[in-house]
Amino acid sequence: MRTNIVAEKVIINGTDLYYEHITGSTDKLTIVFESGYGWDLNNWNPIKDEVSKFANVFMYDRDGVGKSAKSNKPKHSIQIIENLRGLLQKLDIKPPYVLIGHSFGGLNVRLYASKYPKEVVGVILLDSVHEDQNKKMISFFNKKIQEEYLGQFTVEASLSEFEESLEQVRCTSLGNMPLIVMTGGTQLHHTTDSMTVWMEFQRELANLSSNSTHLIVKEAGHAIHIDHPQPVIKAIIKMMEILIV
Repeated sequence: MRTNIVAEKVIINGTDLYYEHITGSTDKLTIVFESGYGWDLNNWNPIKDEVSKFANVFMYDRDGVGKSAKSNKPKHSIQIIENLRGLLQKLDIKPPYVLIGHSFGGLNVRLYASKYPKEVVGVILLDSVHEDQNKKMISFFNKKIQEEYLGQFTVEASLSEFEESLEQVRCTSLGNMPLIVMTGGTQLHHTTDSMTVWMEFQRELANLSSNSTHLIVKEAGHAIHIDHPQPVIKAIIKMMEILIV
């Protein structure tokens, strides 16, 4: 397979967004990666080379992150998915897409898939954010972790914009769309009680589709694709096999 890599900036909704597009697979399907809060596309380095051997791969930096410019537009999920969709359309990267979202990126891919279901054929959530976490989980953190969690929202979305995103994704459903939910089993920032709530959230995420699988990677933390890339690569292969069948 001959691989072609394009890395550049394009203007979407008035903002310069940086992306990388790796092609070579004869399959028309494209795997779209959506990063966690404040993380640039380099966080996908542990898996991108392996995945690009069997699939077309698209990664980008959101507004205000990495090599992308920062605009005055909202940084909530609705604006994010419109930027992503505009980027894919401008570059003529046609559906179908498999969307892979880590942490905050999980909110965004859920919203994209529920709003544009004809464009998306599968979703993978990597230790994804859940809409109730600020209401039901933070109180179980110890004081230090609570302060770190609530103080992190300075990189892109503010805390209020993040909470807007939580509400924007509420009540979305993926129907019978193939869904793989992956959860890190070793997360040292959690207390026993907060981890119990997190696991319940992850099970609820798996219930977003009637065609889902929930995988717990015991040795991984929140960044599963960095801590243990191989299970994530295997999950992507599994998703591709489901779609081919």
